[in-house]
Amino acid sequence: MPELADTGRRIKELRVGAGMTQHDLAGSDMSSSYISLVERGKRIPSGRALKILAERLGVGVTEISGGAEPAESGGRVRRLDLVGRLVAARRQWEGGDAEGALREFRTLAETESAGRQDDVYTEAQLAIAEILGSLGRADEGAAVLLRMQDALAAAPYAEARLRALIALADLLESAGRVQDGLRYALAASLESDRAPGTGFHSLLVLDVLTRCAYWSGCAHWAPDADRGRPPADGVLPGPRAGIDLHRALDLWDRGEADRAAELLADTARRVTPAAGFRLWEKINGHYALLLLGRGERTAARSIVERGLVVASVAQEPDFPLWLTTAEAVCAEAAGDRARVRALGDELAALPDTGRSHEKAAALLEIAAAHERLGDRERAAGYFRYSAELFRRAQAFRHADRARERLADLLEKRN
Repeated sequence: MPELADTGRRIKELRVGAGMTQHDLAGSDMSSSYISLVERGKRIPSGRALKILAERLGVGVTEISGGAEPAESGGRVRRLDLVGRLVAARRQWEGGDAEGALREFRTLAETESAGRQDDVYTEAQLAIAEILGSLGRADEGAAVLLRMQDALAAAPYAEARLRALIALADLLESAGRVQDGLRYALAASLESDRAPGTGFHSLLVLDVLTRCAYWSGCAHWAPDADRGRPPADGVLPGPRAGIDLHRALDLWDRGEADRAAELLADTARRVTPAAGFRLWEKINGHYALLLLGRGERTAARSIVERGLVVASVAQEPDFPLWLTTAEAVCAEAAGDRARVRALGDELAALPDTGRSHEKAAALLEIAAAHERLGDRERAAGYFRYSAELFRRAQAFRHADRARERLADLLEKRN
């Protein structure tokens, strides 16, 4: 059994040699502080963690966990070079050069296409699809992931195939094709049940399945929602927080307001912007709307004001859709018609591409606010717009609800 300090030292040497930071090596399923503890010999990585770290470093598990230090070889040097280029391409992407990063990821995918397809090839292909999705080219991104599925044999590449299915479901939901996303999320759920050693990815599967099922109008298709929930005093990771958000929204839709409020309050308390600003603001915006629905205006206003300050200070590029929606409903509660109109116009002017079902749901709240203020013409226009966006996004049951609200409004007006 090798000394723990030796394992940590080897991990650090390989990471530095590949040009990776501790954050790069940690990825989305570990933390930088955990990597630091492992490298200093303060933590014993599990077998699962060692496998993930080895794949990201482009080496075998034995090179970091046991046996004699292998001699440096041309193959290992090449692997380290490819991993370094992969990290550099991701930094290029994060720096705003999406097209340049896309070219580099494509070069890396072509380099690896005839070799080991479980590391650099997989990461490059997943990055290509994600970039294409962010550029509004979801069909191209989906084609990349489908080709990746065809290229990977089921037995030796079960984990890579599962990651491709998760990415495909997420890409389609992000593009406003929720039922297409649900189909692949269900396939990922079946694959996760069959594939060995994919415990971490089961949470990602449940996240995208819960999301797609909610917007498709069949939230009950997402099972075991309480599985793997951290202790009551722990910070919620992004996927877990996303699951709880959509569970709470479903409870609210079904009239179980108290259970929805309890779950969403706990989720809002335990999630941080580190889980992703878009998710964080969505949770806080929805929680503020729920509080407004229960008459707790002061608490809701406090959440909105704090959230908008965080967005401004952090200079987040993502528009705070749900905090802005909650701000409009706060203005409606205060009787500020002009502010409600201004914020409604701002939301309506957002692009209809991407998650159009999210925009549709926000406009539904704006329509209801105008209806409560007695501005039935504007309310009717927003109800129509919301229903049409839901329809485009394949969220047909939500579209039916919007049309029902419109019909009720028109009946009252007549």
